Amino acid sequence: MTDMTSGASSPRSANFSDTPWPMVRKVLEGAGWMAMAVLLFTGITSIFGRADFLLTMTAETIANPEEVLNPFDIRYYQHHLATWLHLGPGLLIFCIGPLQFMRVIRKKYINFHRWAGRTYIFCGSIGALSGGFIGIFYPFGGIDGPGFSESMATTFLAVYTLVCLYKAYTSIRRKEFGAHREWMIRSFGLMLAIATERVMLGILMSTTGIGIEVLFAATFWMAGVVNISASEIWISLTRTPGNGARHWKDLDAKATVK
Repeated sequence: MTDMTSGASSPRSANFSDTPWPMVRKVLEGAGWMAMAVLLFTGITSIFGRADFLLTMTAETIANPEEVLNPFDIRYYQHHLATWLHLGPGLLIFCIGPLQFMRVIRKKYINFHRWAGRTYIFCGSIGALSGGFIGIFYPFGGIDGPGFSESMATTFLAVYTLVCLYKAYTSIRRKEFGAHREWMIRSFGLMLAIATERVMLGILMSTTGIGIEVLFAATFWMAGVVNISASEIWISLTRTPGNGARHWKDLDAKATVK
């Protein structure tokens, strides 16, 4: 696939399927799907947990929320509309996202892929804006305290997610298939970062004894860096020559037949 910024072909275009790249790609693909399954499970259970919390808390009138709820949960209760606008689209993203990267669906059910893609971009935009509203303006720990780092991390991740979704949309409108695929990978990696953050937070809280007040913002940055790096590595390994219309699996299979 052509480089999306300069138009120059990928450095690996001349020997894309030379040994050992096909095997490396297969192994990493398997590991990637397993990691995605773990993150999707984590993200979906977190969504249902937060939804159950909101339904329980809003079912009754709470006179003084500050006396009943902890500083972490009260943000979602006080801004429940933004929270629902984050949870609902987030659930759809976690359900639709993996399907968009399945080659068999793109080949056999192209209309579904297109409509699911539009839904994905719309839900991703709503989720980024609503999550950004809570995380930027009402971070855990307060914007003038420990929460400032979370606010900055949320700003970066939310804005970059919106940029990726915009680029994914505009590139497919121009029939730049390779660029579209890459921006979609970046966007999904970013949206999975919240699940990566939850995994990191749980591990570090149980193994280090450091409080959530310190770890929450730190794991936001860590999750963003890890997911962005993983996305870029995978993009680099699967960037095919040309305009990206040829899938890396097809090229590797063709090279094997030869």
